[in-house]
Amino acid sequence: MSNAVKDSSDTSENLSKGRILLFVIPIMVLAACASSEKKWVQSEDPVTPADKDLVQCKYQAAGSTAALATNSSARSKEEANLVNACMQAKGYKQ
Repeated sequence: MSNAVKDSSDTSENLSKGRILLFVIPIMVLAACASSEKKWVQSEDPVTPADKDLVQCKYQAAGSTAALATNSSARSKEEANLVNACMQAKGYKQ
């Protein structure tokens, strides 16, 4: 008789563990999915039109000097000249 009581308590213990796992596993999966997705956010810092223009000029200058990659000093000087010319063309003064 004690074996029957012991077997039924083991069965109910296994059922309660199974029920817990039925709730815990899906929650863990959902949490993993939610945290692994990267979202684009915009910076809280105010960006001025001059900042945007400078970034655009730097990007264009970097693309224009890509062939000068073997001489970093010459590339840096040429990029600076191109950025200055670009910003002046947009109406900015230093």
